[in-house]
Amino acid sequence: MSTLNDVVITKLSGGLGRRTPEQDMVSGLLFDEGSGILSSLEFDKVQRLVSLEDAEALGITADFDNHQQSVYYQIQQFFRMNPSGDLYIMRTQAASYEDVVGKAMDMQEKANGNIRQMAIICSKATTFAQTQAAVAKAQTQAALAYTDYMPFEVILEGKGFDADTAPSLAELNAENVSVVVAMDLEKAVDYPNTAAVGLALGAVSKAKVSENIAWIEKFNLTGEGFAKAGFIGGQEIKTLGTLSELNDKRYIFTKTHTGLAGLYFNDSPTCTAGTSDFAYVENNRTINKATRLLRTALLPKLASPVLVDIDGKLPQSVSKSFEGLCRSALEAMVANQEVSAFDVYVDPKQNILATSELKVKAEITPIGTARKILVDLGFQNPFGIDKA
Repeated sequence: MSTLNDVVITKLSGGLGRRTPEQDMVSGLLFDEGSGILSSLEFDKVQRLVSLEDAEALGITADFDNHQQSVYYQIQQFFRMNPSGDLYIMRTQAASYEDVVGKAMDMQEKANGNIRQMAIICSKATTFAQTQAAVAKAQTQAALAYTDYMPFEVILEGKGFDADTAPSLAELNAENVSVVVAMDLEKAVDYPNTAAVGLALGAVSKAKVSENIAWIEKFNLTGEGFAKAGFIGGQEIKTLGTLSELNDKRYIFTKTHTGLAGLYFNDSPTCTAGTSDFAYVENNRTINKATRLLRTALLPKLASPVLVDIDGKLPQSVSKSFEGLCRSALEAMVANQEVSAFDVYVDPKQNILATSELKVKAEITPIGTARKILVDLGFQNPFGIDKA
């Protein structure tokens, strides 16, 4: 940039508050009462924010954050990562981290099921064992939400985390829950007890449902409020070996890449085995979106009359009609490169007269993720090759 005197104008985006028609970015932030802060913000009331200014209008400012709470910081990081984001917030009273998490389904219901991903923070002193209990509670909440056709993913702070003794999260069997232990070391003095879940939530909301938030080309995390990679509690990153172990243990943290400026997430794991179909956030977001689309397409047909032929089978026109409804719902995901392909089949031989159940089989082929790029590289001497 020129050092000459000048008037410098920076073009900003997001001021008009325009929203894309997709709902994939709709997110939630659930938090507890803190140390008497935000006295004007009602408990258990959902508020919708479309900008950081909306939060400030509610009295949520940097002045209210303290060593126990990080509400403003998390909201600021969310909108920094995704200026077009849509964020519901709710403040609740709770005695523990697990109790805060237990309000997730209540928040989703009050948001009319619109939330697709939710970050949860807690101001209470918390051991990592209590964080593990919160993971289990979060999975219970997410499972209830899926049963009620309003699925969402949960992002938790890894409170009580110690890089040297951290256990594996793979055995927690919480396929809809992720644990973030990343924190900007330069913010550790102000926020020693919190992880950068707002940053992760913003990245997830910005991503297509099929995209990994560790995608280098799209998700450079560097910016105001996040400048130096570290762990919750101000722990510094000691070795690459430590990062490799934590990656295998399925934590979300931030890192640098040699030869490239910026800070990036390591991956998007959930708290389950890496062999699971739902081992990564993008797997879950994809299946959740397909679930919502298929239900919306089929719901008008609930309790509708279904013709059968003389043998009690479904006529081809009927089976193809239901297949067509499902195909129309999923074709947009293919067009948007959120799934690679899909197949839908309605068996005409099913006995709907006896069961009053119409069974549809739908399968989607997900988008792959290049978690590793392998290159075979070596020397070649054209004169050293026998071409006879």
